[in-house]
Amino acid sequence: RYLVCKIEFADGKRAQREINSHEIFRQIKEAIKQAHGEYGLGVLLSSYKVNFLSKPSILIIRAARDHYRLLQSALFFVKKVGKYDAILNTIHIGGTIRTCQKFYIDYMRKELPSLLAECKTEGKSSLVPDNYLK
Repeated sequence: RYLVCKIEFADGKRAQREINSHEIFRQIKEAIKQAHGEYGLGVLLSSYKVNFLSKPSILIIRAARDHYRLLQSALFFVKKVGKYDAILNTIHIGGTIRTCQKFYIDYMRKELPSLLAECKTEGKSSLVPDNYLK
């Protein structure tokens, strides 16, 4: 299974931050160990992977089909992402990465107006392609 998660920062801002998938992988691994101990870590470590990290703080995490709920429950224990205080909210669970990518595209189309409202400059936003609004 694939979990699409949104990173919610404590300050409420969605500005681009320096976060890489290795840091998130390590912090989720620690959360799995904290929540489910060595058993949960052993069961999930063979299939657990952070597949995708986008600029507006959306990530796709892969887990074994039989044990994805262990991963989902462990996400509650993630309190920091990189050096920032944040939590991970699961917004979609899919069976394939393709369905998660389709969900991500639809989700970002709905989020686009609020992202544009947060832009401070009158110029083009780097998050919006030129042909999107046409």
